Amino acid sequence: MIIFLDACAIIYWVELVNPYYQQFSKKIGKIKKNYSHVTFAASELSLLECRIKPLRENNDIALSHYQVFFNASDLTLIPLNRSVIELASHLRVQFNLATSDALQAASALSLSEEIIFVSGDTCFKKIPGLKVEII
Repeated sequence: MIIFLDACAIIYWVELVNPYYQQFSKKIGKIKKNYSHVTFAASELSLLECRIKPLRENNDIALSHYQVFFNASDLTLIPLNRSVIELASHLRVQFNLATSDALQAASALSLSEEIIFVSGDTCFKKIPGLKVEII
């Protein structure tokens, strides 16, 4: 099982943003109980999105926490390649998604294994084939 993390989920986790971090932890704990082997995935877009606020605030500590997160051995970063971008284009048009949301969804859908998409945004629930858990 792959838990695909939207950028907001990563921010809640890395920055321990409450009450969302507590809700996130409970969701991840429940998922891990139901599956014997769990790994994580995220879009390369999340690497960009998660670094914006710490860069603006010159927060080197937060940046180093994100560096550790994005270098974790149990995290797969999904590249924004041509097939992901083409699928994102279709999702954006079909479901009226923001570009960033379409890229996140397309990145998750590009994985061949079973995934659970964890996000704080309900817009992902309307995408067929995407099993979504909302924080």
